[in-house]
Amino acid sequence: MQSTADDQRPSPRRSPWRQPRRWGAFVLATVGGCALFAALPTSRPDVLEGAVIGHWTSVLPPLLTVWVALCFHSLAGALIIGFVSGCLLAFWPDVWIAVPLGAREFIWVNLTEQFNLYIFGFLFALVGMIHVTYRAGGIHGLIHWMARVARGPRSTKVATALAGLAIFFDDYSNTIVVGSTMRRLTDRWKISREKLAYLVDSTTAPVAGLALLSTWIAFEVFLFGDAAARIGIPQGGYGIFLAILPFRFYCWGTLIFVFMSSALGRDYGPMYRAECRAALEGKVLADGAHPLASGGDVEAEPLPGKPQRGWNALIPLAVVVLGTLASIVGLGRHKLLVAGGDFSFWSLADWRDAFGMVTNPDVTPGGAMKVLFWASVAGGVTAVWLACGQRILTLRQAGRAYLRAIPTLWMAFFILIMAWGMSKICTDGVHTDTYLVSLLGDRMPLVLLPLLVFAVASGMSFATGTSFGTMAMLIPIIFTLAHALGAYATDGHLIFWLCAAAVLDGSILGDHCSPISDTTVLSSISSGCDHIDHVATQIPYALTVLLLAGVLGYGAVALGMSGWLFFVLQPVAVALILLIAGRRVPVPVGPLDHS
Repeated sequence: MQSTADDQRPSPRRSPWRQPRRWGAFVLATVGGCALFAALPTSRPDVLEGAVIGHWTSVLPPLLTVWVALCFHSLAGALIIGFVSGCLLAFWPDVWIAVPLGAREFIWVNLTEQFNLYIFGFLFALVGMIHVTYRAGGIHGLIHWMARVARGPRSTKVATALAGLAIFFDDYSNTIVVGSTMRRLTDRWKISREKLAYLVDSTTAPVAGLALLSTWIAFEVFLFGDAAARIGIPQGGYGIFLAILPFRFYCWGTLIFVFMSSALGRDYGPMYRAECRAALEGKVLADGAHPLASGGDVEAEPLPGKPQRGWNALIPLAVVVLGTLASIVGLGRHKLLVAGGDFSFWSLADWRDAFGMVTNPDVTPGGAMKVLFWASVAGGVTAVWLACGQRILTLRQAGRAYLRAIPTLWMAFFILIMAWGMSKICTDGVHTDTYLVSLLGDRMPLVLLPLLVFAVASGMSFATGTSFGTMAMLIPIIFTLAHALGAYATDGHLIFWLCAAAVLDGSILGDHCSPISDTTVLSSISSGCDHIDHVATQIPYALTVLLLAGVLGYGAVALGMSGWLFFVLQPVAVALILLIAGRRVPVPVGPLDHS
């Protein structure tokens, strides 16, 4: 019997920093990117009057970060190089004190924000809970249940994607819960960790972005409502969100691609190679891979002779998921009533307002992340109580399992801190965001505006790694620009709605696949995947959906095609791509672990 993937040990390999071909690729990519941005024309739109617009060199920090990560397979090195280059540009010519100043302005400020501190606490508490349920055999029992339905690689992939749809109301809890619980089942059927991370990541931000109730929608509705009031259009924020829902072509397209590729069992590019490696060699991790979190020593495995009951995992997970949802609604309802408002459990608008009260950090310090933290603490207490109450683990064994979250997450915490620092550099330091907006200008054919907005939002979110930051920056600007160009006056306000949808979709692209995005990092953590392998295998799929959303969605619909045709043409296009460019992944002879 082969050992499970968690028992694999990375094999030594030659340092990528000593390989001339990688250096050549890095230099060519960097020079090419610099030449491209230096040649692009920019202008100052009226909506940016008074704002600081970054120079073309402002794209260097994110550009270097991405190319170093992909060329040298070192995320830590990439983030450090990107951070140092950003500090030098931000505080030029004071190069000798640039890095200390950057550490204070871009790193320390993130460590003092309650929201970010609660993310650390949430991660530690939830991963600690997963460790306890794993040690108590609960995850194993849950997998035994799922194995009755997921009887092969294809059905397992579809089941993983469906699990991602189930936790629709929050992206963070979705990522950690689905990745951690499905990892053993996907390992069992020799599905690569890269594929698992892709399935987790692709049913996180897109699902939370489309859900009528989520920790995202309150923020989006607030931005829409505020921007609409500024330019004098009658629709409220929630009305705008509902109006643009059919035009969220990237989110819908991503979900279509996920389920079709899973059901057809076909892949292409780096993902196909990863899937073949896992199916034919039983290696769900590549040789030399360095997963951000792993499970896998003897102390993590269930104790021999003890029962493996799925309820011992399902109940703590239910406490986290249902506890989060109930706490957000309950706390939001309380704050609404205190503020003099009303709340009805039968009103979707009241539920949305309750979510808004909790997710607004000005009303609830720490926002929804505070609720997620305490829900995960409650889940951990429940897991320990179940394991000890049934005498599966002693209190000491449960405590040791819980604390194993500390050594498995230190690299993840470092990457999150540096990724947040890079986001601050791109927005407050070198103003990459305003530079990318300046590429739009204020004179262009109206029918091209949605496509250009989609491109700028995608580029900004990928460079900065933040969807919320991109939305906050672009929604007021794009609403004003689109209204001034006459987009709202088009038949049915079509161009205006397309521009609003393009901002959200472009923002989600970066949150979905940027190497410095927190949810991309969390997907790698929960899936036990090498982060750069996850990004390298996911980007070709994200770019495929990006192209289809741009051409069949924002481009074609702006030119007059009916929006519903996208939902016919997109699946047809995806099927053709998978059948022509893709190849069927070999079916493994049998599951990796029959235990």
